[in-house]
Amino acid sequence: MNARHLHHPLRAVISVDDQNNAYIDGSQKRLVSRAVRLEPHFSVLDYGCGVGRWTLWFAPQVQRVVGVDLSPKMVEAARQAAEQAGIRNVEHRAVEGMPLPFEDGAFDLVNAVWVLRYITDDGELVRTVQEICRVVRPGGHVTFIEMIADREREFKEHEGEFTGAAVYRQLEQYRSLFEGCGMTVQESAVSSASPLYWPYVAARNAAKRRNLPDLSPLAPPLVSLSLAGEGLTTRLMQFLAGHSIVRCRHRFLCFQKPEGSSNR
Repeated sequence: MNARHLHHPLRAVISVDDQNNAYIDGSQKRLVSRAVRLEPHFSVLDYGCGVGRWTLWFAPQVQRVVGVDLSPKMVEAARQAAEQAGIRNVEHRAVEGMPLPFEDGAFDLVNAVWVLRYITDDGELVRTVQEICRVVRPGGHVTFIEMIADREREFKEHEGEFTGAAVYRQLEQYRSLFEGCGMTVQESAVSSASPLYWPYVAARNAAKRRNLPDLSPLAPPLVSLSLAGEGLTTRLMQFLAGHSIVRCRHRFLCFQKPEGSSNR
């Protein structure tokens, strides 16, 4: 996917629709910015860094960022993106299996976005969450965004454009795994669930199918309006999703490791 969309890296990790990518990427990063006050002295681990969309975003705001991924090709793409951007405080590594090659409490923040669903074995998932929590310092945070199951666990052999198996789990399963490692939930929210942008997408796609006038030029201002209004709409959408009135499958959790807690 990255080779096919060489000059559009978000297409390799979000979707092939650039307008949707702009909204989803912006929405996710606003959630993290609101949940965690990034400090210039921070060290950040981006777990499952892909092509570096998060590592390159964190880099200007903190002292050090490490991105890890199972795919050497993705890691190389992220390295090249950092070099082209002239970013020097980012390191990208390919890692395989557990434990993670970092000391206890090495990071102020660990970010894991759209990663854990690709760990299809539940035992491996438990070990991964334990390692993520181990490398966060006491007082530090984990930010987490994932596609969840509405009710029962769902196994996916592929996800549209993206090949490879995935498991959609209930949000409470993820929450209980992190809480079992001593983490506490600081914030819970829906992600990328604008009541303005997605109705526009439905109307845009319907217009295309019916050969009606193209609504794509409306996308940039609607993305901006949707992002600007998310501080007001996120709680509403979470309430509606919690009562099964609307379907919001992308969920955000921010965890904190209590001060004075053990790294093990």
